[in-house]
Amino acid sequence: MPTEEEPVLVGSIARAHGLAGEMVVDAWSEVPERFQPGSSLTARLPGGVEHRVVVETSRPFGDRLLIRFAGISTRTQAEALRGADLTVARRDVKPLPEGSHYRFELIGLRVRTRSGEVLGQVADVFATGSNDVIVVRGERGELLLPHLTSVVLSIEPERGEMVVEVPPGLSE
Repeated sequence: MPTEEEPVLVGSIARAHGLAGEMVVDAWSEVPERFQPGSSLTARLPGGVEHRVVVETSRPFGDRLLIRFAGISTRTQAEALRGADLTVARRDVKPLPEGSHYRFELIGLRVRTRSGEVLGQVADVFATGSNDVIVVRGERGELLLPHLTSVVLSIEPERGEMVVEVPPGLSE
C-alpha cells in the first residue's frame, strides 16, 4: 500500500524557454490548479537530486505550459532543471468520487479476466478522442484496452487488481 509521502508524477520539465527563466512543462495532472502561482512541487532531476520549487507564473503554451519558478530568473538556471520530473506527495492529491481513479492509481495494477486469466500489468493509460486506453503488458505482449464500462469490470487499487472483459478480436 502506498504511503502518504510517496511522490506522484504530475509533470516534467522539457526545456528552458527564452532568457528570463521560463520553462516548457509537460503537465500530466488532471487537477487544473496544480500549476497555479503559489503551488509547491518537487523537481527531481534524472540523477535523483530533488529541489522544492514554487510556481511563480504559469501560462498555456500549445498543449504544454510555460512556467517560471520562484528564484529561477535566467536561462542557465532553467536549463539546470531540464528533464526534471515534477511531483507532489500522495497526501496532496485530492480524493476522487467513489468509482473514479487517477491514472497514476491504475499504473502497475495486475489485469485479469473475469475467468481469472492474468493478462499482465497496466503499463500506461492515455487519452483518445472518445475514451482513455489502458496499455496492458504481459507475457504475451502488449494489449490496448478501451477504458469502457463494458471492458473494465472492476478496479480495486487496494487489491492491486483490475478485472476486464477483453472484446472479441483484441486478444489475438
